[in-house]
Amino acid sequence: MIHSEELRQSPFLADFTESDIAHLAQIALPTRWRPGEAIFSARSPAKYLYILKSGSILLCFPNGRSFVVREPGQLLGWSSLVSPFHYTATGLCLTESTLFQFPNSELYKLFQMDAGLGQRVMQKIAAIMQERKPYRTREIRA
Repeated sequence: MIHSEELRQSPFLADFTESDIAHLAQIALPTRWRPGEAIFSARSPAKYLYILKSGSILLCFPNGRSFVVREPGQLLGWSSLVSPFHYTATGLCLTESTLFQFPNSELYKLFQMDAGLGQRVMQKIAAIMQERKPYRTREIRA
């Protein structure tokens, strides 16, 4: 568990209520990663959602594309909440990094108790999925 104020800093959660953030803080675990460590691997079962607190993470997609997540508050591992529940990229730590980790099983319990919270999270995830689609797919924009 972490303090709500730590999550409040995340742009992903900027428009969430204090109650939403308090519930999320109850299930969030701070995790620390060293350079070179893999946080998750493409095509492996996705069990955790992450919010970057500090550091830099390289997302490497099976199609050879990649990009760096370095802005605090950015989301990683959204595949833990989207079928078929396998990571679409490998997340490699570039620098010492701290992430907030949310087990998908605990998120689903929260969503069952508060469908509105689930809807808000999934709407944000849908926007991230659309934003990152060019990296996940083979399409090339002219």
